[in-house]
Amino acid sequence: MRRKYRDRAPTRLDVMSSIAGPNPDVLQVLLLTLSEIHPRDEIVFWLLEQNLGPGKIAALERFCAGLGNITLRPLRIPDAEAFDRLKQLGGKPDSARFLWFVAHQHLPDDIKRVIYLDALDLLVTDDLVPLLNHPFLGRYLVACRESLKVPPLLIGPARRAHALGLPAIIVRHIAQGLLNSGSIVLNLDKLRRDDIGLDHYLAVAKWARKTLDLDFGDQGLFSLTHGSHYVQAHDRYNHRFYNERPGHVMQRPAVIHYAGQVIKPARWRLSPELEQRVLEHLQHIGKPEIALNDWARLPPTHIPYLRKWWDICARTPCHARIAPQATQRMTRALARAGVDVD
Repeated sequence: MRRKYRDRAPTRLDVMSSIAGPNPDVLQVLLLTLSEIHPRDEIVFWLLEQNLGPGKIAALERFCAGLGNITLRPLRIPDAEAFDRLKQLGGKPDSARFLWFVAHQHLPDDIKRVIYLDALDLLVTDDLVPLLNHPFLGRYLVACRESLKVPPLLIGPARRAHALGLPAIIVRHIAQGLLNSGSIVLNLDKLRRDDIGLDHYLAVAKWARKTLDLDFGDQGLFSLTHGSHYVQAHDRYNHRFYNERPGHVMQRPAVIHYAGQVIKPARWRLSPELEQRVLEHLQHIGKPEIALNDWARLPPTHIPYLRKWWDICARTPCHARIAPQATQRMTRALARAGVDVD
């Protein structure tokens, strides 16, 4: 992977993520891309967590030390019960996604801004310093819009708007997120000055569940709580390719995000042989995609992105563990879909 500095001097990047569950080693893929895109920069990577064992943290620290320009700084976030409550109220499988809500309370006060990146489904493919330095214009975040087809909705806190007559259908839309939180910049100074705490989010989460029975994740709860309190960044900093068509492909994304109607790459791997079988099968049946299960779809436009992730993963220690499982999962799903995998 090559990196173009455009004559800027080396600098420090503060980058953050949060993680839980059995696969923290998959973070190696994101870390490798971040390191190689910024070879002359000093990267401090703040890892927010609540239950990672010391062995898993030590393994990530060793991996970062081998990269040469990333220092891993794990941060154990307290109040696990409160975050579990957010998970339950939102109807989500994990609470780690909400940890960035309190980053301003745990990062050193001299850090004014930080990039947050999803841990397991992103690749960094171009310089993130312009994103880190994006003007906040008085907002809490710099972020890309969630909906790529609908004009941005400009609104304040949803609880107040609903009390003033905002229809429930619009509040439900807000709960999906006005922004996408996979790649954002946090205005830590303003969040500190405004004394935004977890209690703000818990209050709105309880209201959203009790009043409208809404499901929500972190981006939805942020949007319900603060409305459109973000500055919109260019979509290249959070490129979600699920609606790409041949001839309409983003030329130079800075962040590739395997989000929306896209299979998570760490769970699904196409070997070169399977990739060819898929393309032949699609040509034979004359359909635009293969259904891997009730929700997962594989159109041919996604295959190059899947290949790119695995090409990078192949250079990390986690590849030996996850590649056989992901290939087996894909092979079985393709066989069920009628693809000749033998």
